[in-house]
Amino acid sequence: MVKNLHFLKFIVFTVFFAVVTSANSPTIDGVINEGEWNDAIEYELEFEVSPGRNAPALLKTFAQIKHDDENLYVAFRAFADKDEIRATIRSRDTGWLEDYVGVVIDTFGDDRYAIALGVNALGSQLDLKQTPGDRDEDTSWNILFFAETSFTDYGYSAEFKVPFAELRYPDEEIQEWSIGFVRKSFEPGTQTIFADFTVYAQDQCFFCATDEIYVIQDLEETNRNYIYPYITLNQKADRPVDNLKYQNPDYEIGVSGLLDLDENNTIEYTINPDFSQVEADAAQILVNETFAVSLEEKRTFFLEGTDLLDTDLDSVYTRSINNPLNAIKFINQSEKTSSLFMRAQDTDSPYLAGGLYQSYSGNAGKSEVSILRSVRNFENQSNIGLLMTSRDYHRGGHGRLVEVDANIRFQELYRLQLDFAKSYTQESNDNFLETEDSLNGITYAMDGENFRGDAKNIRFVREGDGNTWGARLEDISPNYRADVGFVRQTGFKQLNLWHSRQYRSNNFFRLMSPRIILRERSDYEGNQISDMMEIGARFETSINLRGNIERKIFKKEQFKDYVFNEDQVRDSLWLGYSPSETWGINLNA
Repeated sequence: MVKNLHFLKFIVFTVFFAVVTSANSPTIDGVINEGEWNDAIEYELEFEVSPGRNAPALLKTFAQIKHDDENLYVAFRAFADKDEIRATIRSRDTGWLEDYVGVVIDTFGDDRYAIALGVNALGSQLDLKQTPGDRDEDTSWNILFFAETSFTDYGYSAEFKVPFAELRYPDEEIQEWSIGFVRKSFEPGTQTIFADFTVYAQDQCFFCATDEIYVIQDLEETNRNYIYPYITLNQKADRPVDNLKYQNPDYEIGVSGLLDLDENNTIEYTINPDFSQVEADAAQILVNETFAVSLEEKRTFFLEGTDLLDTDLDSVYTRSINNPLNAIKFINQSEKTSSLFMRAQDTDSPYLAGGLYQSYSGNAGKSEVSILRSVRNFENQSNIGLLMTSRDYHRGGHGRLVEVDANIRFQELYRLQLDFAKSYTQESNDNFLETEDSLNGITYAMDGENFRGDAKNIRFVREGDGNTWGARLEDISPNYRADVGFVRQTGFKQLNLWHSRQYRSNNFFRLMSPRIILRERSDYEGNQISDMMEIGARFETSINLRGNIERKIFKKEQFKDYVFNEDQVRDSLWLGYSPSETWGINLNA
């Protein structure tokens, strides 16, 4: 009888625990039931942050957030005229120019990076990662999360479930995450972004401006362990007369995987990877293009950690690991430091050597690639980093590179970015470049030469509301090589100066931003090869009409021995009118 009583207590406790857990975990169906969100924290998105600068939001939006042992939950109520909502069913990460809501998370709370997870009004998912000093978000970054939306009598609602296992966070009992919430709408007459946080021009990235702290206690360790084996078979047949004649079948076997050692350390690996399901590259027009063209990285193995490898000198270009036989990657996110190590064996290694007027490329065959990157993060969105790359070619020769970079923010409005790199090249004697060209006494053909090169990039920027100016100096020596990067032009020094102003209002012109840019380029012998001035302005209006107008004046422009006429003028105009998601007009002239 006692045993039966204990067993009954166990059953009751189990059922009670399951009921409590279920009650605490909302059903992700896009419909916000009050009973599921009573214990959530609510925020109002009370600011318009674009095109207005922290003005009162014209539309009401409320966000709620809560969590259980395994997931983070977020809900949105977006008030809107349903006839003005723009949304279509789209593939992932293609709905950023439609009505959407999203949550922004900085799990380390130190501005090393911010992630944004969103969904448009019809449920198409969006996610990205952004780092300080990088104005371009990385939309190739993806994680697993769940989101659903529903149209309501007040507009639309959305619900999110984000597994903690998909996030990297500090190894601490009490988590203090910086969070924020955003919404885009076209109802005010132009694409407008609302947020629960304020954004200023001096913020080094939009999504790094969040200021609310969400506390999670005793977060259990939930590590991922994914294994993706594959096998493909292919057999061809010919019909020389009547019957099919089959060839021997071809097959490929491989495996990829991901293993979390803990909250801060992750290993990814791949053996004979199959990238056949990767989205095809977009077509590019290469008429009159004398330099190599880069392509976006879309292969899953190389996506995580690409924000760490991004520098102004483009010293790492993961697409240069063209056809890996195997690869392994280790990523560490500690309290103040982010590190990455990658090792790969490539069977078809693209070789790229930059020149002053064109780049030179060829297939160098098999190679061994190593990449080591470490970034130390400081307060105030500043950091300093070290990058080392190495590529050893099986046919002989190698390329080494060491780079030190820093992003320093001071007095809120000012930012100094520094990049210094040195390359060491030992050429092979097995030539695969059909050219007799040379630069600074070094031939591009593979003839066993040994040389060094240097690269510098210094950028100083002052960014304040209504007034932005800056200067950038690039100095790439003729012999500089980045065997794992994408350096398509060398042997030049370039100085850029720019100044722009922003005028914002609630009138017809919501935003007006005139600018002036000066650029001067010379070769390493001190000869000026380009001198350009650009005057332009972009604008946004209250009727979903946007535009950009510019005039470029080339006081001098030279290509090899040909010098173009002085004071060439090139005018351009772009207008975009999009009254609804069903149609729009773009004019380029």
